[in-house]
Amino acid sequence: MKKVLYLFISLLMVSIASRSQDLECFVLSPPEIILQKVTKISILDFTGEKGKQLSELMVSELFSENRGIKTLGGGLFQSTREGKTFQKGGRTNIYTVVERSQLESVLAEQNLSNTGIVDDAQAASIGQVLGIDAVILGSVSYSYKDEPSQNPMVDLTGKTYTQYCTKRTVTAEARMKILDVTTGKIIGTKDKRSSTSESKCDDKRSGLTPVSAMADQCMKDLAFQLVNYFTPYFTYSKFEFEKVKNKDFKDKAKEAKEHIENGDLSKAFPIFKAIYDADPYNASAAKNLGCLYDIVGNYEKAREYYLIAAEIDPSEYNDEVKKVEREIEYDQVLKSIGVVIEKQDYAERSDALAEKVKTRGNKNDRYEVKKEADAGSETLIKIPGDTEFTLIETKGEWYLIKLLGGKQGYISKEFVR
Repeated sequence: MKKVLYLFISLLMVSIASRSQDLECFVLSPPEIILQKVTKISILDFTGEKGKQLSELMVSELFSENRGIKTLGGGLFQSTREGKTFQKGGRTNIYTVVERSQLESVLAEQNLSNTGIVDDAQAASIGQVLGIDAVILGSVSYSYKDEPSQNPMVDLTGKTYTQYCTKRTVTAEARMKILDVTTGKIIGTKDKRSSTSESKCDDKRSGLTPVSAMADQCMKDLAFQLVNYFTPYFTYSKFEFEKVKNKDFKDKAKEAKEHIENGDLSKAFPIFKAIYDADPYNASAAKNLGCLYDIVGNYEKAREYYLIAAEIDPSEYNDEVKKVEREIEYDQVLKSIGVVIEKQDYAERSDALAEKVKTRGNKNDRYEVKKEADAGSETLIKIPGDTEFTLIETKGEWYLIKLLGGKQGYISKEFVR
């Protein structure tokens, strides 16, 4: 058994070591519908027992700047990680939303209650008084079903018994419409459904979450889905950085992938760029450069490198080209509603492929750098420990390293890891 377990772990570790490096992050996606010339809106309470709660949750969603970004669950040997985006300028709070107190005041003046029990004409009239462009209203309902089941079981002594379980499912449905206040016409409609289930057995069945509380969970999901219909949102995306199949760059590619794992894209880029410049027919390097630009929302540059990779190997990389073409279209849609993702670029480094050396100790330590490869030579400077330097050449027991300001000097190998 131990041998089998050891073999499994060994194969797993080999698989992990040889696979490509994935980077998980969130990218901004456009809504399903663009509300032209709509910047200020109000949400009336939806009809139904949970109608007020749903409308309030939708308002909260509209105020969120990074809606959709959430904590990422950890996989095998991984802990949970904070969700993040590398896109600058991307946001989801694109509307001005009328405060609830102001809405209640107008409703009171017109002898109406904020229950959603108003017709389209009344809703449009309310919107005109509030000075908004569109008003949102709708209905919501929920139902539940408890399903009993009996399962034959065997205890530790081999005795059989019957386990009695109950599965509770709550389903909520919402219907939403968006009215143009100026014309009184419906400019958008959406129906959404959300379900949640829970199962418990034997004496734990009495501990099933109450139906109303489970319906509350559905309301949160419905609010997110409904707002997605007319508002941009961040979606989870996984970018795969490929293993560079050129043994001359094996170590540097590994270094770049370590930077990616740490989320330091600016350090990974010059390495992949230098590999590509040295080996322009390396499709993996071109694809990785495309990924780096794709992640930050510079879709034109991403397309440039995806096209190069696809030209080298069409069967392997055409999907990346199609994907970035869609993203360019999405980017234009986002711009039309005032969301402009900054076109970030990366800095190149002429020494990106140069070998590096790192001093021993910690930052408080200091090591002498000599003018010549000789202990008796003039000391040029003292450099800190635990610091990386570009290696220019090796001379016996000395390393010639690059210093600040373009200077260079020799450090003894005994001071280097």
